Amino acid sequence: MLCSLQFHRLKCKCGHSGCMTVHGYYSRTVRSSFGAFRMRVCRVICSECGRTHAILPASLVPYSQIDFEDQCVIIDAFENGTDRNAACTPEGAIDENDVKTVIRNYRRHWRTMLICEAIRLSDRLNLIISCFAHYSMQFMQIRRTPNTLFENPT
Repeated sequence: MLCSLQFHRLKCKCGHSGCMTVHGYYSRTVRSSFGAFRMRVCRVICSECGRTHAILPASLVPYSQIDFEDQCVIIDAFENGTDRNAACTPEGAIDENDVKTVIRNYRRHWRTMLICEAIRLSDRLNLIISCFAHYSMQFMQIRRTPNTLFENPT
């Protein structure tokens, strides 16, 4: 997926385009209902301002180890009154404390924002696009660091 990313199309926060080059990689642990795994995250650097940026897939929430889809499953269960712990894993990649944290963060930060913009949880692709469009953040991202969504080229 990263191989298909056209770095010359990326725009830095400083406003310049075509100035991003690969700067390095770091490892990140992601926990999901399938278990925990490590992935390499690509960092790019702007040759104009020197800022570095991480390139994350939309399936990850910045600053969270629990993947996007599992957070949505937990929140769906919370909103529908069903088993919130359905995303918990036997090996403990996601446990009851993680579920409580996801629900707490959703109630504190995101529930009202979704209602205000009439964003539905059920349409995951629209959820991602709308959260980036309205808030410059991935859904369930808590830190207020603005991000940019780069969609696949057609």
